[in-house]
Amino acid sequence: MNDEVKNKISHMRPPELEETKKFIELLIETKPTKRETNLEYLESIVPICCPVNISHHTKKNGHKSGAQRIWCYDCNVSYTITNKSIIEHSILNYYQLKSLLQLMYDFKPLEEISQELGIDKSTVFESQIRIFDALDQLNDSKLSGVVQIDEKYIRINFKGTPRDKMPRPSRKNGNTNLTSGISKDQICVIVAFDSNGNILIKVVGNGNASTNMISNALENKIDPNSILVTDSKNSYDKFAKDNNLQLIKIPSGMHKIDGYTINSVNEIMSEIETYLYRKRGISTKHLQHHMNFIQYRKNIKAALDYLDRNEKMYVDTISLKIKLKSNDVYKTPMPFDIGEYQKWYKEHHDE
Repeated sequence: MNDEVKNKISHMRPPELEETKKFIELLIETKPTKRETNLEYLESIVPICCPVNISHHTKKNGHKSGAQRIWCYDCNVSYTITNKSIIEHSILNYYQLKSLLQLMYDFKPLEEISQELGIDKSTVFESQIRIFDALDQLNDSKLSGVVQIDEKYIRINFKGTPRDKMPRPSRKNGNTNLTSGISKDQICVIVAFDSNGNILIKVVGNGNASTNMISNALENKIDPNSILVTDSKNSYDKFAKDNNLQLIKIPSGMHKIDGYTINSVNEIMSEIETYLYRKRGISTKHLQHHMNFIQYRKNIKAALDYLDRNEKMYVDTISLKIKLKSNDVYKTPMPFDIGEYQKWYKEHHDE
């Protein structure tokens, strides 16, 4: 509250204070349940500028459905301030969106979020994936210093895939039909953490981590003067050599060598395990979206107090431009070759 408002309130007579109190209580009760509150909030934090080029000459041009319209003289186009934002076509009001973000932060499963907010599961699902996709824009830090790297393997999950499009029969409860050890039935996730607190979590494909998988995940993501600390896997050798990086490999059965460990990465992987357990299974096609969120969450958790994180998530969510349309959420491809997977499954499935 600014000093001018405080000064006005302090000079009010008791009847005026009572009236003001009633009005504020009414606002507190009703305003968070109005979608327009998101629009007002967006206008207060987003600069009036052209979405194509921030240097273009613009002016305010009225409102449409409660949203501020902007006219760009250079593009000769009018657009709303909600253009490509999460609230452009969203039915969520201020309370629902902030509550959704808090429940996401707390690793709540889809069904529980839907019941808590009184929103259809499909709406919650689409909103989550689009938010995950948008927040990934903030996961762009380059790794440097001492960079710990390890892989996590997660069983492939075809949740949400129509039965007639399943590349293998559905699994019954208690019957996994899985081979032991690392196989093509598992997705490889590369997890990296540097000495500055920067994180990278990348889904790279199915099966054991290959040199190509590691290169695809880490190419141009690590400063040339960094030190890589990995397990004993030979797949890291070529990447380190090609990028002129010092490589320290921890032998199998050991936890550290010369003071170097990958304990920080192991903590992140434990958090991923907890997330997957609480979510009660997520589709592999959306695994990278969920990993984007874990990466973003780790960053704000390290930088902000608990009470400030929800506000930060809300501001980031409504101010970022969303690239993924609702219809495109369901068109997300699997992060591996389905044909190769079907071939492998037929060879290894025990009839």
